[in-house]
Amino acid sequence: MKIGIPKEIKNHEHRVALTPDGVALLVGEGHQVLVQSGAGVDSGFTDAAYDTAGAELCADPADAWAADLVVKVKEPQQSEYPFLRADLTLFTYLHLAADVELAQELLRNKVCAIAYETVQMNDGSLPLLAPMSRVAGRVAVQLAARFLQKENGTTYPGKGVLAGCIQGARPARAVILGAGNVGLNAADALVGLGAAVTVLEKNADYLNILKSELDPRIDLQLFTEERLHRALPACDMLIGAALVPGEHAPRLLSRHDLGRMSAGSVFVDVSIDQGGIAETSRVTGYDEPVYVEEGVLHCCLPNLPGAVPRTSTHALTDATLPYVRKLATGIQSACASDMPLARGVNTQAGLIMHAGVAKALTGLI
Repeated sequence: MKIGIPKEIKNHEHRVALTPDGVALLVGEGHQVLVQSGAGVDSGFTDAAYDTAGAELCADPADAWAADLVVKVKEPQQSEYPFLRADLTLFTYLHLAADVELAQELLRNKVCAIAYETVQMNDGSLPLLAPMSRVAGRVAVQLAARFLQKENGTTYPGKGVLAGCIQGARPARAVILGAGNVGLNAADALVGLGAAVTVLEKNADYLNILKSELDPRIDLQLFTEERLHRALPACDMLIGAALVPGEHAPRLLSRHDLGRMSAGSVFVDVSIDQGGIAETSRVTGYDEPVYVEEGVLHCCLPNLPGAVPRTSTHALTDATLPYVRKLATGIQSACASDMPLARGVNTQAGLIMHAGVAKALTGLI
């Protein structure tokens, strides 16, 4: 099969879909792999490394997009819409619940679009979302720590609290909404810094399982509005980490809720790629990563792992490559024989195939 790997063009996205080692494996199995020149540079991979791996380098993105199977990291941008076509299979993160325009383009062009974030195992786990969620949780903590500083590289000073604890000063207080991979990795990073961490989770059964496994320094509680309201006034860092696969992120925070926090506090909404969990959430970019609502610094970057591409690309390839290998043997047969992969299909032949995506886009398409 002809497999294309275009260079990512989303704002400040530095990852690449596959490492040279991943490409070499596909080439060794008899597939033709076209890699756009420069696609791996920001992740530490030269064009020469891909050439050595057996890839065909192409300067024009159209050549990579002309493949049977295009493997990416992030969703197609507007300038890439002309490359969409009916005989294309696209394998990437899509997050269609927050992108009606892209959903319309995929449907109009009858693309078979398989989203990493909705490939789902029988136990409900999300094997292709998990590695980037782990990275995102830790990057979210780094960003929250930065923006809490008075001097933080933006025009909006934080409250001047250290994201941790030292003798003689109270520890920073963090509240995390959601105990999935994002939330638990953020919590782990924060307790490592010495912060006081509260995690609020809605799933009571899952909560009971976690309590016996988590670091005892993490205060894990069942999410209720009362507990949320009680935690917010003393909160220095608030991290949104809630997810419903394929659907719009649950709306957990009103403007009034954010107003309970003290001025200069920081809210990092990792759920923004699925629309965000707050009434006040809107997408930001690395050029202007924060804005202020209700006195609270909001950071709503949709591609946090893209900031650490040398880590992220290796982790992403490790997760996605087995599925790319299956797809390369035949799209229909791969989906027919692999139910988790079949669950990842978001659009096909002009139809929405994923129930969560369909629910999120009801009335919008």
